[in-house]
Amino acid sequence: MSLAKLFMELNDAMDTVIKLEGNLNDQAFFNDIKEFATTMKNGFTQATGKALHRLKESKPSENTVKQMVEGIPSSLSYKCAASQLFPVQSTIWGHTDSIKYIPILAKEGIKHNVGGIDKRGGLLVADPRSDYKWNTLQLLVRVLDPLNVIPFDTAHLNAMKELRKAGLLVKTDIKEQELLYLACRPRAKMRFEYLAEWESDSLMTGTCKGVPSIHHIIHNFQRSLAPFTMYLRTSLKYYPQQIGCLFQKDNDGKTAIRSAIEKYGIDKTFKAIKDCIPTDTTLPILHHAAKDAPEYFNDFSIHYPSAIYLRDENGRSFKQAKLAASTYESDCFFFLTLTDDEIAEVDPVTKQYPFLTAATASTGNLSTVYFLLSKNPSLLERYREQVTRERTEEQEQGGSTPQQGNGPVSNRVRLIHRLT
Repeated sequence: MSLAKLFMELNDAMDTVIKLEGNLNDQAFFNDIKEFATTMKNGFTQATGKALHRLKESKPSENTVKQMVEGIPSSLSYKCAASQLFPVQSTIWGHTDSIKYIPILAKEGIKHNVGGIDKRGGLLVADPRSDYKWNTLQLLVRVLDPLNVIPFDTAHLNAMKELRKAGLLVKTDIKEQELLYLACRPRAKMRFEYLAEWESDSLMTGTCKGVPSIHHIIHNFQRSLAPFTMYLRTSLKYYPQQIGCLFQKDNDGKTAIRSAIEKYGIDKTFKAIKDCIPTDTTLPILHHAAKDAPEYFNDFSIHYPSAIYLRDENGRSFKQAKLAASTYESDCFFFLTLTDDEIAEVDPVTKQYPFLTAATASTGNLSTVYFLLSKNPSLLERYREQVTRERTEEQEQGGSTPQQGNGPVSNRVRLIHRLT
């Protein structure tokens, strides 16, 4: 008997039972029928559920899968006896061709609370076999196929895009589910770049296990610098003036460059950096090295000698940045090497001459200030004129002569008296 004929006869039988209800006074009959119907319904669920776990072998069309789960939605919650996975989880571990079913299973699954409320149709259900309890969404960005890299990565990326369209992959997931860290593998390059473009802020602010993502990558990849290089290169794309995440600090104040050198060694680390930042870079890398990683400044200077002549995003020269950050204190020759032009140049941010910055520094001393003024005495008079002009403007705006206080102009007046 064909399947179609069998179901036609079953349909006739069910119609008969429905008509008999209320007319036949035999409760035992109806109890037997109910038990049979329940068994049959469970059988449909089991058979369809098993079929969903075999999608990687059967490879039906997406419309066929949609028909299956819409017609028998209980199959979406059928767990494989061996793995205890839902169909949407099982599909993650399938063939490249089966990844396309994930959006269908998730979209239907959310209607029926697969895995529970707020589990997004099974996407946020943890894999019970995973030591780290990664959920379906995390595994979607993380799993790899070393023998089929590009097609596998492409299939997962396409599934991610479909989930995003359906609102099942949202921007906040990138941080909350630590997706950038999980996708940071050369064999998941397209997924990683897609997430980075969507939420580039996570490159600098994202964390994993409570530490910045770049630091977690360094700590967890002992043999390969590829993930570190990949993350650094992408962060440079979106945050070039900050030199990407290279000088990002962890909770203990340790920079990424220092963590990398401690993990991989200085030679391998700088080789990775130079793969991302060429020697003739236009990025102010020495500005940042002097400020955030002075212990490696000489190493950076060797690899990026021409960067000493660059200006940062604020328009500061290297020496202006060093002076502003007070990182000159360990360099006893710093002020001696300032040229006449550098001594006379106003800082584009503070609008101060170098002698003023030195005078107001916490460790400033008058001997340094007098030395700088001796190279160009006219600077003090220029500054006096500037302060006088600002004080006049302040009085005109206030309508009366201000009392001696602790405002910016008053402080500058006292500084002039101190120097003269």
